[in-house]
Amino acid sequence: MNRSAQRVSRSPEQLELFRRAPRRAAAVVSAPPAWRPPRPRRSSRVPHVTRPELNGPAHVVVRIVRGVPGLRTPRAYRVLERCFRRSKEKDGFRLLEFSVQQDHLDFVVEAESKRQLARGMQGLLICIAKSINRFWHRKLGRVFDDRYFAVVVKKFTQLRRTLLYVLNNGRKHGAWSKRDEPDPYSSGRWFFWWRQRDEIRRPLRSAPVAKPQSLPMAYVGSLDLTETPGSYRQFTDEILEWLATREE
Repeated sequence: MNRSAQRVSRSPEQLELFRRAPRRAAAVVSAPPAWRPPRPRRSSRVPHVTRPELNGPAHVVVRIVRGVPGLRTPRAYRVLERCFRRSKEKDGFRLLEFSVQQDHLDFVVEAESKRQLARGMQGLLICIAKSINRFWHRKLGRVFDDRYFAVVVKKFTQLRRTLLYVLNNGRKHGAWSKRDEPDPYSSGRWFFWWRQRDEIRRPLRSAPVAKPQSLPMAYVGSLDLTETPGSYRQFTDEILEWLATREE
């Protein structure tokens, strides 16, 4: 049998000029996620709760509003120091220690009741607001937040950590690092257990803080000048959480 006869005759076919792409499987569209309401933003203001009764020391934190210059400058500090000196002692209220930071103030105060604490802090903050607005050449405008944060100091160890936190707060924030001198933007140079040291030069002007009257303040003991207040755990977490809300 001839090979040509073995070939099967085929009819001519026309080739496709444009070949169609194969069909793809339809994409599975997932159902839209369930709608969730957005999380409410934490308020930066101190909640309006009833302040506890007190008859002794307390830790007070005051935050300035956004958009105003910082407080930790030499000229602004002199304005604040004059206000501390004028308002350091009133009927049933005494300003014992303070620390000036860039955007907040820390105080250790003594009050005979929560009413005396409110009246003493009101007079102090009004004096600061008027003086600092005059220094900033502002006629009107808020300086501080709605309310101040206050914690009653009840235990001896709590008092010692409070003093350490306030006096060395500049070291905690990295604003002061000299080992032989207290933070110049605090009342450390007038602190009783530090002013007796020879290397600390106390200013000749009158002290902007009052003498303590409570028994625990008189026997608090010596504090380390270079210790960073990192072990402040009993009640400072609430303060740090409140201050962090202003940075969001």
